Amino acid sequence: MSFNTLFSNATRLPSIPHIIQELIESFDDPDADIDKISAKIAQEPVLTTKLLRVANSAHYGLPRQVSSVQDASIIMGFPAVRTLVMASGMVDSLEMPPALDKRCFWINAFEVAGCAKWLCKFRKGLDANTAFTAGLIHTIGQLLMYSAEPEKANEVQIKVASGQERLTAEREVFGYDNCEVGAELAKRWKFPDVINSGLRFQNNPKKATPASVTAALIYLAKHVVDMHKDHPTKDEILASLPSEIKDNPPVDLNEMVSALDTVDDFSGGIGSLLE
Repeated sequence: MSFNTLFSNATRLPSIPHIIQELIESFDDPDADIDKISAKIAQEPVLTTKLLRVANSAHYGLPRQVSSVQDASIIMGFPAVRTLVMASGMVDSLEMPPALDKRCFWINAFEVAGCAKWLCKFRKGLDANTAFTAGLIHTIGQLLMYSAEPEKANEVQIKVASGQERLTAEREVFGYDNCEVGAELAKRWKFPDVINSGLRFQNNPKKATPASVTAALIYLAKHVVDMHKDHPTKDEILASLPSEIKDNPPVDLNEMVSALDTVDDFSGGIGSLLE
């Protein structure tokens, strides 16, 4: 199935709840009515329950318990509430292909998202919630590809299990990879261009024109998450960084590695969204 054919059938495209679509569109709308959107979120009991559970977890360390969506928006800020509700809505609404394990898929998404957000501490002017959102959906293209052609998805999984890099396996089997598909899907969902570009160039930030800090953040976040599991030393992390990051780092790398010891789990409290 060609790339264009994959997107030619609208009924095949993953669908998301209307409230999630409104949240996506609010990224590029400076006049978005936050109170109105918060009220709509409050009308979704499942989303509200999960939001409050995560917001009140030890990970966020809020000064007091929050008891409503409006309360969470005031204390946490609407951008933080938006990212949590989007994460919850996507976990609940997007169908998982048989070739993928739902928990592994989303835990990885949460870890990369959390790491991308954490990285924003080490450079002024970065939008942590945009970085989180891009990290959250960095492999979303897999859901469409693997659902559309499950046999090819199984071929990819076999190649990956034998040690082949996933994107290479996808290109060999499908003719394109999940980064390309994810960027196009995000475009159709009306995510802002900064996120679409970040997804498309997340494995080769140098190719992004204009330059994409979001792509570099996702690229670095994926590398840090993978390495962090083995508890490497600071020197090992710095030595292992790809040239794309060393040549044009999106954050202060020395500050980053110095702070890694304080992080136990990048996914933080949002892992409970899977419960």
